[in-house]
Amino acid sequence: QAVLIPDVVDVEAPEYSAQGLVVLLSLEPDPHCPGCFGAAVPIHGRYHRPAGDGEDALVALKSPEVLLCCCDDRLSAECWKPAEVEAPCSGKSDHLCQWYSATHRPAHEELILRVPVGLRQHSSLVCVVTLLATVLCSSLILAAVCRHGVFS
Repeated sequence: QAVLIPDVVDVEAPEYSAQGLVVLLSLEPDPHCPGCFGAAVPIHGRYHRPAGDGEDALVALKSPEVLLCCCDDRLSAECWKPAEVEAPCSGKSDHLCQWYSATHRPAHEELILRVPVGLRQHSSLVCVVTLLATVLCSSLILAAVCRHGVFS
């Protein structure tokens, strides 16, 4: 189960105008590995501003913060500390619970995502080709509509 904050995400927004996003995942323990949890999260690479030197944009992916909810009868040592975060109790719940930071060992130190970036000197060519493709495709659609008499 997952909760996105904010709950509406504009995936088409470029990197420089996109808002930050928090993903809360409710995980169940792995029955085959005591003390293990696992999750897979899809990552959407956003468009960056064109660069002049042909370098890729490097995006550092932060290690996740692990929070523990003391929502049921299973209390651990973390539950006696003051709460640090107030968030939904589960992926589908509007009820808020108190969450506590839990110590964990991340699987990787820091992940770096390489995002290909367009070249600034290609911007005129990209604009001209995009305009020509748009005019050509619009003309083909209009010709097909007129030939088949959709508007009559």
